[in-house]
Amino acid sequence: MDINRVVEIAERELNGYKWEVFVQKVKKLKAESQNLDVETFTVSEEYGYSIRVLKGKSQGFAYSTSISEEDIKDTVLRAKELADITSVDEANGILEKFIPTDKVEYYDTNAVNLSPSEKADISLEIERRTKAYDPRIKKVRNAMFVENVFQTGLYNSEGVNIEQKGTVYTAMVAAVAEDGGESQISWGYTASRFLEDLDVDGLIEETAKTAVSLLGGKMLKTSKVHIVLSPYVASEFLATFSSVFSGESLIKGKTFLEGRENTRVFSEKINIVDDGRLKKGVGTHSYDDEGFPTQRTVIVENGVFKGFLHNLYTARKTGCKSTGNAIRRGIKSLPSVDITNLFIERGNDRIREIMRDLDSVFYVTDVMGLHTADPVSGSFSIGASGIFYSRGEEVFGVRGVTIADNLSDLFNKVVAVDSDLKFYGNVGSPSILFEDVMVAGE
Repeated sequence: MDINRVVEIAERELNGYKWEVFVQKVKKLKAESQNLDVETFTVSEEYGYSIRVLKGKSQGFAYSTSISEEDIKDTVLRAKELADITSVDEANGILEKFIPTDKVEYYDTNAVNLSPSEKADISLEIERRTKAYDPRIKKVRNAMFVENVFQTGLYNSEGVNIEQKGTVYTAMVAAVAEDGGESQISWGYTASRFLEDLDVDGLIEETAKTAVSLLGGKMLKTSKVHIVLSPYVASEFLATFSSVFSGESLIKGKTFLEGRENTRVFSEKINIVDDGRLKKGVGTHSYDDEGFPTQRTVIVENGVFKGFLHNLYTARKTGCKSTGNAIRRGIKSLPSVDITNLFIERGNDRIREIMRDLDSVFYVTDVMGLHTADPVSGSFSIGASGIFYSRGEEVFGVRGVTIADNLSDLFNKVVAVDSDLKFYGNVGSPSILFEDVMVAGE
C-alpha cells in the first residue's frame, strides 16, 4: 500500500497537532491436514493503517484499510475530532525523538519463495510422522502449518520513520493414543523465525509421547508431593501470569507485585527475563510499536522482583522509563504493554538425576483451567495430568488430579531449575522441580 500518501495527507491536514501513523501488512498461509489429506489451505493478506492525533494531552485515534484520498482524509478527520473532544491525560504522548539502535531483523527469504504446495506438504509430513511414532497413535486430530509474513511502519510528526519486516513459522498437532478401548489426546506447538529452525522433530516426539504416556492413567492419593513442571507447562504458567509484570496492571491495581519492587517474591533459583532482542526470538524486533528500541529487561533476579514492563504511557504515568514493550494487536488498537520474548532462565540443575533420589515425583505434562487463574492475587486451581515417577523410574500415567496454590507460594517451593530451556512461541521455560505441593486426587 502507498503509505507515503497517508503520511503526506496526515502532515498536511494535521498542522499544529502531533500525530503518528502506524501501518501493518500481514500475509498468512495456513495448511491443515487430516486423514493424510490437506483439508484446509488458505492464503490471506491484511493491511491497513491507524492514525493517532494529539492536541496537547488529549488524544484521538482512528483506523482504515482504504488508501483512497477521500478515505484517508476521513480517517485523519475522525482522529482529529476525537482529539478535540477527549479528556486530558498528562501521560498521553508519542515518541518525541528517534533513538538509533542496532537492527535486528529475521526474514526468511528462502522459505517465503517456496511454492504453496511445498508449504502445504509440511502439515502432511507432521501428520504422517506423528501417526508413525507409536502404534498406539491411532489418529491425528489435526496437523497444521502456518506462515506469517509481516511488515510494519511507524511515522510521526517528530521525524520518526521506522520500517520493519519479519517472518514467523508455526506448527501444531493433536495426537490421539488408543489402547484397550481407552483414548487420550495431547496437543503440541512450536514456532520459529526461520522455517529451517522449526522443531518438527521435537513437536512430534513430545506430543505423541505425552498422549501415549497418559494411557492407563489414574489418580494420585491426595497428598503433598514433589512435582515437576515440564518446559511446556511451566511456559503456560508464565504466559498466564505474564500480565502481573505489566505497567498497565500496576496502574489498574491488578497485580500482586504492586509495591514489591526489590523484594524477594520467588525462590532464589528463579530468574525471569523479557528480551526483545533475543536471537531468533519469535517476539524479537529492533523497535517496539511506538518506535522505542527493544531491550533485555530483567524482571526477576534470584527471586527478587526488579520492576515492571512499560510502554511510553505507563512509563510517564509511573515516573519510569519505557522498556520497549509497546505492542499493538493490529491497526485497530493503540499500543498496550505486553511481552516480547518472556522466559525463565535456564538453571544448572539436572532434574532427572535428582528424581532418582526421590520416592515420588509427579511430572506434569498438561494442565487444564489455567485461564481461570487470578493474576491479581496469583491464585489458581487447575486440573493436571502427567507421569508418576519413583526413584527416577516411570510408574504410571496420572490424570484427574487438581493442583491449587498461589503463584508466589508455588515458586517459593522450587528445588531445582534444569538447563533444558525451551520456547513455545515467545514464552519459554526449563523444567522446574517443586517440593511439598498439594495434589488433590483420591
